[in-house]
Amino acid sequence: MPVKWLLHWQPNPGATLSSQILTEACACVESVGGARAGRWKTTLTFYRPMARDGASAPESSRDFLGVQLHDHPGKYYSILRAHRILLESDSSIQAVMEKLQSYKARVVLNFEGFQYQLGDFQIRVGKCVPSQSENLRGIMMESNVGLTT
Repeated sequence: MPVKWLLHWQPNPGATLSSQILTEACACVESVGGARAGRWKTTLTFYRPMARDGASAPESSRDFLGVQLHDHPGKYYSILRAHRILLESDSSIQAVMEKLQSYKARVVLNFEGFQYQLGDFQIRVGKCVPSQSENLRGIMMESNVGLTT
């Protein structure tokens, strides 16, 4: 089972986040022998319930996250954090939700970058950008062990 760790990093005060940092991170992985194994993309959507006729949303319907992974194109994952539930569904659920108009996408973030193979490790290095913008919001690095076949 892979172990994942998210490290919140911020540049020094006065420094700006740029794609140069992403290039440097990729160069670091390649400098220790990482072989580029392709590209990857993940989309994360924050959903908020839509109130109808001025009424507030019911207590049971809270914000939730939707995740679409590049390596599972036909699947869509919904995470209801308040209830600690993970739902796996067909990717067509997005069209159904849009027609029902019960939830609205509040923020959509695209994570994309390069995938590397380094021994028994699979390393992903990428950037985070909002869907309606090219402004870089963050850089991420993911490492999984034992994924080679």
